[in-house]
Amino acid sequence: MNTGQMMLVSGAMILLGTTVFTVNRNSLQQGTVLRQTKLGIYAASLATSYIQKASGMNYDEKTVVRPPLATIPAPATIFTAAADLGPDIGGKNIYGPPEWVGKDTSFDDFDDYNGFTIDTSITNVDRFHVSAQVYYIDTIPPAYSPSAVPTWLKRMDIAINSSVDRKVFETSAGDLSGKGVDTIKLSYIFSFY
Repeated sequence: MNTGQMMLVSGAMILLGTTVFTVNRNSLQQGTVLRQTKLGIYAASLATSYIQKASGMNYDEKTVVRPPLATIPAPATIFTAAADLGPDIGGKNIYGPPEWVGKDTSFDDFDDYNGFTIDTSITNVDRFHVSAQVYYIDTIPPAYSPSAVPTWLKRMDIAINSSVDRKVFETSAGDLSGKGVDTIKLSYIFSFY
């Protein structure tokens, strides 16, 4: 073999090595992206399920029986004060999903989810931390900013945190090993009528 052929073979080997390295790296990155996508889908589904539970309840505990439209007073006179939004103290549930009926829980209306937190895990997926905040919002679009007084609209913000395995991103020094936090936030606006 002459020098020209040796250079061609060496160049081909370098090109083949580079291609194999690139394919392996891309495959590893696709696995990471797929895992993060799977976690995102589970987290969004979990947040949606809590929003659906809450939106299936009454708007406010003081309005289980809705007055006729012609006789409705100002929201500040019939709804729970903004500072008092959150779970009720004591009592048994008569509303909500079947698993809550008759139980010593305080979730009987939408705003009871204010301050709600729970840790849950999905087998072979990950652990998730769920937290919710409910507050009145101004009825003037597009801002829908928080309101200190009761209004016809309440907003629920749900945040789902999952610990994501970061071992894929380890450097040679191992600086990025361990767990990171990935958060998904969803919001829902609920109106009285």
